[in-house]
Amino acid sequence: MSDGAQNLSRRDMMRLGATGVAAASVANLPAIADAQATSDKLPKRRYGRTGLEIGWIVGASTWPKELVPRAVNAGVNYWHKAQVWSAGTLPPVFKSLPRESYYLECVVDRVDGDHSHGKIDEERHYQFVKTRLKASGVGYYDVFKFHFGYHSVAEAKENAGMVRAFERLKKEGLVKHLAISQHHYNAIGGDFAWEILGYLADNRPYDATQFFHTYGDRKEIQEWIDVAKKKDIATIAMKTMGGVGRAGNDQRFKKLLADPKYQGSTPAVAMVKWLQSNQNLTGAVIETKNFDQWRENAGAALSLAMGPQDQATLGLLAGYNKGLTCLLCAECVSSCPEHIGIADIFRYERYARDYLDLDRARKEYAALTRNGTSCAGCGDCLPACSQEIDIAAKLKDVHRLLG
Repeated sequence: MSDGAQNLSRRDMMRLGATGVAAASVANLPAIADAQATSDKLPKRRYGRTGLEIGWIVGASTWPKELVPRAVNAGVNYWHKAQVWSAGTLPPVFKSLPRESYYLECVVDRVDGDHSHGKIDEERHYQFVKTRLKASGVGYYDVFKFHFGYHSVAEAKENAGMVRAFERLKKEGLVKHLAISQHHYNAIGGDFAWEILGYLADNRPYDATQFFHTYGDRKEIQEWIDVAKKKDIATIAMKTMGGVGRAGNDQRFKKLLADPKYQGSTPAVAMVKWLQSNQNLTGAVIETKNFDQWRENAGAALSLAMGPQDQATLGLLAGYNKGLTCLLCAECVSSCPEHIGIADIFRYERYARDYLDLDRARKEYAALTRNGTSCAGCGDCLPACSQEIDIAAKLKDVHRLLG
């Protein structure tokens, strides 16, 4: 953080626009007052063939309500999981803006079970959206998003219920665009996200996609991003900050980061810059729980391109993550004779150790039918792990934390 930003009082922070504080604290740019901040917005990118121009950082209804007006002021205009907002909880800042100036996404889940075992039900999905619109009073949702996605290419071929629900709602003017948030499902005999997304690109009317993506990820993810760009399909990265939270709370890592070659960067700053440097990637959902995180992320998105210090910081983070942090590629799952959702378990660990949301992590973990105690310790999964994690030992560790 720059000296000027360190000396800001709480009152000054409240007075400054989000972009101004972010720039002052992270990118060593001068702080910009609210009256000036309108010309210094987050970069926008085209949300695929929808034609929408969205702020590069995607907002979320889970963000603290105090952050929402700052984010809007900084140029965040697309809001993930907006269906949770009712007329009473919709942030007041939206009520003062033209409806067409911001984009609300309605996430639609499977019914009668979780994302691995629930089912697609056209009528109930259709009614769900209508119910949420009535409760929120927003008039329409810009994006109808299938949350967690299809289990396999075969299911995407055979079950068009989610698409039909969307088409009915679109015909009534209640939704405009179709998107999907796709997970891997090889733990239940399904397919990897990029396999499913590749099929959808050619065979289903999905305008936008969301998927796991972080530094050090598998080449197939970057290949999908490039294919999607050519087909004019939007791409939003999620679960982007692999290991950033735990590294930031590790005193040993902090000591290493104090080396002058990393000066001016942090793992979060470097990760945001790295993601944004991919011109084919539309945007990113970045976990944001407080003002400091917002300031750091927005400042990085507003600052200059990656520098040597950012590249060095990512290298340091990658070394720290080796053997410790799962990147959620799910390759190991295909080798597990017990069919344990290893990547899901390590995703819940990330909620606890990177996002510091232990309650959420334990709730998700408790819903598993096969958890860390199901591991037989056979080691069949180990050759598949690019992170060289001792998976059996880590499953036991995560069970101690979440079980």
